[in-house]
This record gives sequence, C-alpha cells and structure tokens, in this order.
Amino acid sequence: MIVVTGAQGTVGRALRDVLAQGRRPWRAVVRREPAERDDAAEILVADVTSDEAAARALRGATAVIHLAGVAPGMEPARVDHEVAAMGALVAAARTAKVERFVYLSATGATPRSPHAWSRAKGEAEELLRASALPSTILRAGLVFAADARPLVALMRLIRSGVKLRLPLLRAGRQFPIAAGDVAIALATALDHHQTVGRTIELGVEPALTLARLLELVAQRLGRRLELGRLPFSGVPLAAALAQLPGGALSDAESWTSRFAISEAPDLGEYQRMLPMRRSDVVEELRSYPWGAAPPRPGDPLPVLQPQDDGGLPLFMPGDAMRAAGEHPGRGAARLGRVDPFGRIESAGDATPSKSGDQPAQ
Repeated sequence: MIVVTGAQGTVGRALRDVLAQGRRPWRAVVRREPAERDDAAEILVADVTSDEAAARALRGATAVIHLAGVAPGMEPARVDHEVAAMGALVAAARTAKVERFVYLSATGATPRSPHAWSRAKGEAEELLRASALPSTILRAGLVFAADARPLVALMRLIRSGVKLRLPLLRAGRQFPIAAGDVAIALATALDHHQTVGRTIELGVEPALTLARLLELVAQRLGRRLELGRLPFSGVPLAAALAQLPGGALSDAESWTSRFAISEAPDLGEYQRMLPMRRSDVVEELRSYPWGAAPPRPGDPLPVLQPQDDGGLPLFMPGDAMRAAGEHPGRGAARLGRVDPFGRIESAGDATPSKSGDQPAQ
C-alpha cells in the first residue's frame, strides 16, 4: 500500500494521475472531503499533524510519499505544521515498518535559512534523516501548473494593468519544474534503489529570476508588463499580490522574498538518476487556459514535446509483485509516454511536428 499525503494539492493531483496507471494499491490522504471521489484510490480524510491521524493514515502502508505541507505563498494553519506533520508521520512509519519514505521538500531548505518556510522544510528534512527510515528527499524549485496559486496570482495581477515595483533584492534564481514532472520523479524515486539516502534537487534550466518570470507570464497573456522605473514608483509586488480579491496568496511577502535568497542548485543528480522528459515552462504556459487571445496566423501553436519510446518504466513492481511473478500491464505509465501532467498518452497519438516547437514570441 502506497500512502500519499497532501493528495489534494497541485503536485498531489498530478501524482494521483501517475499512480493510477500502476498496479499497486494506494491511499490518498486529504484534509478535506473531496467533491468527487477517485475510484482508483482509497481516500482518507485526516490531518497528519496528529499522531493518531498519522498512525491511521499509515495503517498497512509499505511506502509513503509525503506532500502534505504549507504551499509557497500560503500561511500555515499552525506555525509548526511542517515539523509536526513530519514528526507524526516518521513515528507512524517506523511502527508500520514502511519500506520507503519519499518526501517533497523545496530548494534552499535548511534549518539555518533566514526564510521561515525554507527553515521549516529544512527542519522536517532533518527529522526524516534522523529517523533511519529508508528515505529519499526531492527538492523542487518553482513548481508550475495551470492552477498553481503563484502563477494564477501573477496572471491576474498583470491582466489588471497595475504598475508594479519589484523588490530591491530580486537577484535570486529558481529552477522551474512542471507539477507533472515532479509527480513522475516522486513515483520513480519510490522504487529506485540508488535514491535511498539521497537529497536530489529537481528543476529545468534555465533558472528564472522574479523579473523573468513576470515577463514570461506577460508574454503569455499578450500584455505589456508595467514596471515602475522611477524610485519608489509603482505598487510593491508583494503588496499588490496580497490585495488581489479572493486572497490568491495569503503570504505574498514570503513568496516574493524567496527570489531574493534562492540560489540555483546543481541538477546533476536529477539528470543522472531520474532521467525523463521534462516540460519547458515557456511551452507549457502556452497551453494554460487563462483566457488569452488565440494565436495569430503564423504564431507557433502549443505542442507537447516529442515522445521518447526508449524510456524506463515509471516505477517498478514492489517485492510482493515480484514474488508472485506479476508484471506491470500495458496500463503502466512509462517515462517519455506521459504528457506534462503525468497522464499517459495513447499509443496512437501522432507525434507533433517540430514546426510549432519554437520559443515564445
């Protein structure tokens, strides 16, 4: 039984699409009752910061993929949420004798970080390492998806036409990575024996600065990015994000400040140990349903990257399946045969022509 905590989040939803292609049972642990139930998984509503709830969530588990935590730009329900959740899950995992624990952390996580969110992630990492559980830590940079709160907030802000003022400190860089690619990495690390005890940075080059990210979103919308040029002219970006109707980001200052301190990490281990097709942020932005005008005649159309039929299995069968002589069926997703959100592509899909595979205008 694979247990996925935080299965309602951006990465959690992508991971559910990936795991649904496999043959092992899995349990989605969520904090709220979903509007629609997924027949492919057992669903448990629980707050894993509680020892009792964590023990209930991991009952019968052989593996854990831990995603439950505070999303970038969102204020936690409780200050120690990250650490409390990890502490409860580690205790439950040791009791259940799980065979693998995979944790999604964040680039820049360290207990010594001046950034509260990165510091909490770092403290959670330390708890997992000290547990002696067979574990893998994956650190993601800027996770993007059509419904990612920060990107949706930036889209709404740029469409409003307000003149913005960027923070004075904005030279930090983050590697972007699609939520679907994070899901594939999580599922693959679950059964990749060489990832045990490793901390692996995830991302796709080139690294983005805050200014470049705003430019890309503006280009996608076909809008001009209004930036204050004179000293202290324009609305501070964090303040403008915080004032958006509907509260897209409840901790906008925290989200923008990560771009001031983030350093682009080495992606070498990711590229060596978890080889897969990766989604480019510019190309994926093209397909987001944000209400932008359709492409003009002659503009490149949104395309998926060409398939790579030589990919490795997305995740290998567990020991129980090997002992029974079972093998993944045709439904098992394979690397290079999934779209940017981890959904399997049918064998009959035509490979897109390269004529539309051009950089954004």
